[in-house]
Amino acid sequence: MSLLTLGRARKSKQADALDDRHLQSFHENGYLVLPKFFSDDELAQVQHAMDRAWADTSIYNNLTISAYTGTPRYTETYLRNVDRDARSYQYKLNHLYLYDARVLGLLMSDKLQKVLGRLLNGTPLMFNGLNFEKGSEQRFHFDTFYMPPKTYGRMVATWIALEDIHPDSGPLNYYPKSNRIPAYRFSHGGISAVQSEMPAFDQYIDREIAERGLKPEGFSPKKGDMFIWHAQLYHGGGKINNRALTRKSMVNHFWAVEDYKEKALEVAPDRFILRTRDMFVSPTFKPVL
Repeated sequence: MSLLTLGRARKSKQADALDDRHLQSFHENGYLVLPKFFSDDELAQVQHAMDRAWADTSIYNNLTISAYTGTPRYTETYLRNVDRDARSYQYKLNHLYLYDARVLGLLMSDKLQKVLGRLLNGTPLMFNGLNFEKGSEQRFHFDTFYMPPKTYGRMVATWIALEDIHPDSGPLNYYPKSNRIPAYRFSHGGISAVQSEMPAFDQYIDREIAERGLKPEGFSPKKGDMFIWHAQLYHGGGKINNRALTRKSMVNHFWAVEDYKEKALEVAPDRFILRTRDMFVSPTFKPVL
């Protein structure tokens, strides 16, 4: 089956039903939840790709990983370099769609691209992918700390539940309406984070949240549910209360092609990903351990 076939295979009532009320809710609250957006069969393709990637220790497996999160063994390297026991720890696997065409086809499907196109008011450009099997426990943050779009606010992220998510597994946490808080400006004048200035940011965001009366919520979805958040939604990973639980999920980030035409690679008609040469590489990445 070709990528084009995969990307066009299914129509979506959800996409067709994304009307002005959905758009208003998204911009007012900073997120949308689309229940059972992906079928069990579609999600099985993602799980199969994960299993195949973990089993592939060949030099042809160029997937990268942030492994052993929260431990002294933490490292950023190629997946093929880490011991297989790393899968039982918290980790973040990058860009699975570059390894498996079926995963790419799922993310390029009509039903998803239509939704994203409406939210972005443009053509979606997928530039990042993260797969998790445990909760991240990542501190609250704005994605624009690390990947600010050229046009303010013109970025969305999708969070897809690959299984039923238990509240004790460290679910996605977020502050509804936090997207309406004016972005904090660091010393360079932009919104990308400066680590040494994070204490000042924390004071700013804590004050804004308190003054607006915002309260955090958790997302404990059913398998196949999808959460879409605004570029400026303040979110993070909840505390894992039961380390035996998994939290299998896939996150992808999208800019608009119109802002990055020179960096967009067309993988199927009107379907775009960021060119690999333009992808961010961590300064602590170790190609060889």
